[in-house]
Amino acid sequence: MKKREMMIVAILLIIGWNMLASHIDAKENRSKLDFMANAMESHDISINDWSLYSKKTVDKKSIEEVKHFTKQYRQYTWTYETEDDVYKAIGVYHNNDKDLTEKLQFITTLTNDHTQSYILYEVKGVSAQNDWNNLTDTFNKQAFDIFREETTTFACLTGSIDDMMKGVLNQKSNELLKYFHAETIEELQEDQFVSVSAKTPLWEDFIPTTDDNMNMQISLRSDGLGAKTTVVIGTPIITSEY
Repeated sequence: MKKREMMIVAILLIIGWNMLASHIDAKENRSKLDFMANAMESHDISINDWSLYSKKTVDKKSIEEVKHFTKQYRQYTWTYETEDDVYKAIGVYHNNDKDLTEKLQFITTLTNDHTQSYILYEVKGVSAQNDWNNLTDTFNKQAFDIFREETTTFACLTGSIDDMMKGVLNQKSNELLKYFHAETIEELQEDQFVSVSAKTPLWEDFIPTTDDNMNMQISLRSDGLGAKTTVVIGTPIITSEY
């Protein structure tokens, strides 16, 4: 009898471990956009648009080398501009089949004092998606083809809430932070605007701040009584580079 009971216990432990392992694996495989979309949907926030970014620093290239690079991506419509010793090749491709826009930029300095070149890849779309994880996987594969190596993916989701009562922006911000198990690192509060830089354990990449590290940002902006409130959730990026 004891032998049979031990076998039953062993089987139950194996089943429980497999269920736990599957849960952990599923959590680790979830994309940032999937977490963000679920956060918005569970807090009655309508999704308006989304974006994914990736970047790689490369050896300094001449203008001719940049133009040679752009010829490899003929599906993009390319424009070229020079401003303050910075040369940019900007390619845009409207993917009508998938209802999204891809943007590829090659940026290089023209002086020897500050030599830097980098490639930026961005995909933007509107409305909610059926499979955020598949969308991110597709982006990562395309980014790998462009950069020839794995790079960090930055994500951003914008949504809106119908009329919110005055003074509840901070409350909604705290609810979202709780969803991500996030710790506030820096915060700005105004009557119609709240912005929070935070650290969540849900993903590992981060950028340093004055006193700590951060890996997500949440902002809420109200256009006034009776107007919609715009909600933005994203992983931190240096927006001036985009």
